[in-house]
Amino acid sequence: MSIVARQDVTVLDCTLRDGGYYTNWEFEDTLVEEYLKACAATGVDVVELGYTQFTPSDRGPYGSFPSGITPALRDALPDGHWLRFAVMVDATALAEVPAPEAGPRLRSLLADGPLPVDLVRVAVHHSRTAGVAEAVDSLRTAGFGVCLNLMQVDLATPAEVADLVRLVAGLGPLESVYVADSLGSLHAPRITELVDQFGAGQAAPVGLHGHDNQGFALHNTLAAAQAGATWLDATVLGMGRGAGNTRTEQLLAALGTDQQTLQPMLDLVARRFEPLMHKYRWGASALYAIAGMRRIHPTYVQRLEEGLERDVEVKLRALDFVAQNRKTSFTAASLEDALRHAAV
Repeated sequence: MSIVARQDVTVLDCTLRDGGYYTNWEFEDTLVEEYLKACAATGVDVVELGYTQFTPSDRGPYGSFPSGITPALRDALPDGHWLRFAVMVDATALAEVPAPEAGPRLRSLLADGPLPVDLVRVAVHHSRTAGVAEAVDSLRTAGFGVCLNLMQVDLATPAEVADLVRLVAGLGPLESVYVADSLGSLHAPRITELVDQFGAGQAAPVGLHGHDNQGFALHNTLAAAQAGATWLDATVLGMGRGAGNTRTEQLLAALGTDQQTLQPMLDLVARRFEPLMHKYRWGASALYAIAGMRRIHPTYVQRLEEGLERDVEVKLRALDFVAQNRKTSFTAASLEDALRHAAV
């Protein structure tokens, strides 16, 4: 029996965007076509197609959507499907254009894309939310539904959370407001508390984007739903930055999706995503658990794990150095500094 009724929640799959941290946002066309078909067949509500950038970048197509995307994606979908499509824009990308131009510029960028995007997710560190207010209004005026993804909320003090809820309440209509477990540090009681606060203090539906550092992503997502969150993020086989995310196939099953309906997603996992997982090695581990518990940005572990030949003792000492220096955002320089100290 599911914890909440399936029809009461919106399941958003962000595999192409979050999984791109491992592939530089490059995926085989046939994989994406099969993925879209599976999402449509299994009842996913929203597919996030990737990041959109206002200036050129070295990211692959799904990191600079819709650059390089072929029209074949449209043809891959069955007639009469109910999928909605979203893109994510970082606050740092929004800062590259005058705020009043954000909506029109994005509308123009997406006009020639192969799929109709009507939802924009704005990712912003919780402490910088006020800085995106004008851009959010511009996006909404341009006809987009806007979701706000609040990053690293677990680091906010009670007073900061209260101020943040009031600030969000003053931003105008939003499709949803997400608590993002950016560091994989959240536990169910804290999630319940945050969902309650945001649910009571502003009008938009509340969502959760869970990370699996401690193996709690699905548990935390269901706890959020039980507390009243109605927008739930997931990725196929949990593919995503660092330890990855709540698994779409598990979330759909937990919400009561029957085996026959779920089969296309499971087939996709077996044929396409398990080989990718073997190659890129995302998922919960001892090092990611340490990072989550000590509130270390997950990219530090991801980069450490890329060096398969690196001694585990060096990795542990490097993480300890990062934790002691409270590195909740990633820089290559900080990683190199940690590795120098770890090698002594």
